[in-house]
Amino acid sequence: MKRLSVLLLMLASLPIMAQENIVDRLLQVVPDQGVITIHQDSRLEALLGVTYDPSKSKGKKIQTIGYRIQIYAGGNTRYAKEEAQKAAQYIREKYPEIPVYTEFVAPRWVCRVGDYKTIEEADQAMRILKQSRHFKEIAILPNQLINITL
Repeated sequence: MKRLSVLLLMLASLPIMAQENIVDRLLQVVPDQGVITIHQDSRLEALLGVTYDPSKSKGKKIQTIGYRIQIYAGGNTRYAKEEAQKAAQYIREKYPEIPVYTEFVAPRWVCRVGDYKTIEEADQAMRILKQSRHFKEIAILPNQLINITL
C-alpha cells in the first residue's frame, strides 16, 4: 500500500515537473546539437504560459485586415439603397450566422457580408453564396475588420 501511494504521488507531480516554457526548452544544452541564443524583451517571456480570459477584457477593439464578400454594389439613388437592403435581408434570412454590412461608400450603396481573416475562408463562403444564384456579381474585397476585442 505504501508503494502505491508513493507511485501515485510521483505521477501527480509529473505535470508540475513538465511545466517549463519553450524558452527554457530551447536554452537547454544538448550534446552535439549546438547552442541557441535568444535575444528578446523580458516582457515577452513573462507572457509565456499566461492564458487569455475574455471575461477580464476591457472592451478594446483592434482593427485588422481581413476580407468581406461584396454581394451588391449600386449607384447613389434611393433604388440602389433599397436593393442593397434587400440583398442584406436575403442573407440575414438564409445565412443568419454571416454578419451583413450595408453602407454608402461614395459614390454607391454596397452590401458586404462576412468577417473573414483569410482569403481562403472568404473564397469558401463565396462559393456557397454563388450556388444560390441569387446575386449577379459577387467579389471578395480586402476590408478592415473591427470585430476583435481584447
